[in-house]
Amino acid sequence: MNTRQRLYRIHDLALAKHVQLMSDSQVELFADTLNDFVDSFPDYEVQLKEAMERRDIEAVIKQLTAIREVLIAIYADDLADECWSRLNSFDSDKPERIEAFVIFFISMLAALSIDIQMAFLIEDEDDNGGFSQVDLSNKSILAVDDDTFFLDTFKAAMKELECKIIGVTTGQSALDVLQIQTPDLFALDIEMPNMDGIELAHKIRDLGHKTPIVFITGNATKEYVSKCVEAGASDFIIKPLNPQYAAGRIKNLLK
Repeated sequence: MNTRQRLYRIHDLALAKHVQLMSDSQVELFADTLNDFVDSFPDYEVQLKEAMERRDIEAVIKQLTAIREVLIAIYADDLADECWSRLNSFDSDKPERIEAFVIFFISMLAALSIDIQMAFLIEDEDDNGGFSQVDLSNKSILAVDDDTFFLDTFKAAMKELECKIIGVTTGQSALDVLQIQTPDLFALDIEMPNMDGIELAHKIRDLGHKTPIVFITGNATKEYVSKCVEAGASDFIIKPLNPQYAAGRIKNLLK
């Protein structure tokens, strides 16, 4: 798959009308621009969080404005528009509301960073497309997270899919489930004690299970994403959980 084809796989970027007009050299330069965004995301996250901890709203606005310019440059139009809309309301917003938006915005940046990386890391060209009506009542998901509150949140987010959700809190419990059941998808938290999600994913693959693995994380660094892909990642869900976004990603993999 060439670079142009990979760019078309990044659905959260409005690339269709732009990429087709680019020469091959422009495509490669644009891919470098996306790579720069991925490299810069950890710094964006740190700077925004530090500004919020100081309650320095002026610094938050300055940082968001700069990030918005980057989003415009990479054709992340929806996210850039969302950022602009909220920036215009910051004068009247309370700090708690601004902080809530910053947390949401960081999670969306992380999701975009991961999507860009996955477009260039994953070789499978299959694309199931949109959120069409499919009967998933005979499907099952094994969700593993040491946070029981998150498991409850995940189950609620998947409710409209009407598939069976098996929730466990440790990697060993997940392996025990696999002795008697074969899920259609695994949703694995990465940061867990004793056996983390990446180690668990390797064990799942070693047991011969080839069904999709979705990692649950807030970390979008290249090293982290690369390790997950090596362990068998098909996709990622970002914390804090966006229910509609997460359900859409899961449904596409269960088709």
